[in-house]
Amino acid sequence: MNSPPKQRMRLEDLDSEVRAKILEMSPTTSIRRLSKGLGISRTMVEQVLEQAGRRTRNSHRKSGKLDAFQKALAERVDKGLTASRILREITELGYQGKRTILAAHVSRLRAQAPLVRRRQVKRRFETAMGLESQVDWSAGTVLIAGKPTKIHVLGIVLGHCRKLFYGIYRHERLSILLEGLSTGFQYFSGITTRCVFDNMSTVVLGKVGRNHQPIWNPRFLEFARHYGFKPFLCAVRDPDRKGKKEKAFRLVFDDFLKGSEFASWEDMQQRLALWLDHTAGVGNLRKHGTTGLVPNEAFLAEQELLIDLPEHRFPIYDEESRSVDQDSTLSVRGVRYTVPAVLAFRQAVVRLYAAHFEVFDHRGILHFSCKYLDPALHPEKLSIDQIHYGTLPRRPREGNGRHLDQAFIKRFPSLEPLVDGLKRAMKGIAVIHFRHLLRLAEQYGLEAFLKAATKAQEFRRYDAHAVGRILEKEHPLPEEEVITPSDGKGALLVAEVEEDDLDVFADLDSRPCTRKDSDE
Repeated sequence: MNSPPKQRMRLEDLDSEVRAKILEMSPTTSIRRLSKGLGISRTMVEQVLEQAGRRTRNSHRKSGKLDAFQKALAERVDKGLTASRILREITELGYQGKRTILAAHVSRLRAQAPLVRRRQVKRRFETAMGLESQVDWSAGTVLIAGKPTKIHVLGIVLGHCRKLFYGIYRHERLSILLEGLSTGFQYFSGITTRCVFDNMSTVVLGKVGRNHQPIWNPRFLEFARHYGFKPFLCAVRDPDRKGKKEKAFRLVFDDFLKGSEFASWEDMQQRLALWLDHTAGVGNLRKHGTTGLVPNEAFLAEQELLIDLPEHRFPIYDEESRSVDQDSTLSVRGVRYTVPAVLAFRQAVVRLYAAHFEVFDHRGILHFSCKYLDPALHPEKLSIDQIHYGTLPRRPREGNGRHLDQAFIKRFPSLEPLVDGLKRAMKGIAVIHFRHLLRLAEQYGLEAFLKAATKAQEFRRYDAHAVGRILEKEHPLPEEEVITPSDGKGALLVAEVEEDDLDVFADLDSRPCTRKDSDE
């Protein structure tokens, strides 16, 4: 009967007496004899000697190509970067060796770190295709525009193929979570039957009963019903239930975020997309250690089993009322933005999304949509769009508005053919038509105006009045509410007033006349 194979011993499990024996006998005894006499592998003996600062012939032979990069390697190992990322970065510095030599040396450097307590054994499990995805947040700090900035990474991993999605946001609010999930579902072009969450307060409000049934956030539950997935809550302090997601966070932090500096939030998002799907050996192009498959390739079979996306995206935003100042500006997240002048001195409704915001008037008409500006890149904390003042009377020093066409194209890029047609057809009075178009945009809102202007552009009607006629016909404005006097019963009260009765003045006929007039 064959004896069971011996479990491989790790360096941190090696007894301190054996370590001391190796160091004591190494000056006079070869590694081979030490290995035989102590019953451990030669690799283990070499690692003990290297940890104590004693180099061996074998280690010298393997790390010769790395000698010039020892400092760079040590810095990156201290940051906790993965071997794959270290290989990419020192290859740019001139390293010409292979990954095997590098990975072995990185392992030896990590072995010299203080010993950590062994963790509890984890139970492995696998999920069927299209069944489950795991969702979680992880916070960190990165350098953006030279300043340490707190970030919150939303991660979604498909349980079967291990395909990943990441979104980086400023907060973990419910609206941000739901928008991140919607973006992830669009990225996967579908949804798994079940989504696993931990006990985040935006998802679950509490638990009741002996079975600790979750009380779901009503807004989140409405979101789950809209997309057709079943939310599942893992037990408290049970990260192994969503261990696939925990490993995915280590991947993005160790291989992408750690030690990186970004020029802006947009730069970070763009580089994340390149790292995730366009960098060989990492992200969704890595070869997974368990499945042995590349996630993007394994996803092709799983995608057919995902739930189809609904026709419309779930409406996700925080809505607030803001006052627009006399200079037609309002403040959003630390930056003041100009808005169309028609909103000045009024209360506007602002809808805050994850990456942009929208401004509506009291009728619910959209007037302005803009991405958030990074306060670090705009120290003046002000964003001015001169076209928002295009409908106001011109000052003498402002000239004849010849640059209004450029500002109009900047705000409405799709209407550039209309602008060129107006300039050719109207020549010197084109600026009048531009101002009229801006007034129409303020009056009818951006969506209706763009539809009408695009239609006029398609039919080559280069005339602001033609756009106005299309708006009047296809997007009529609601009638203004007429406010009646007092409490709305003014007309009724007037009708109920009785006619004057002249009999009350009859006694005047019996009184003597007090006026003496000879003519009478």
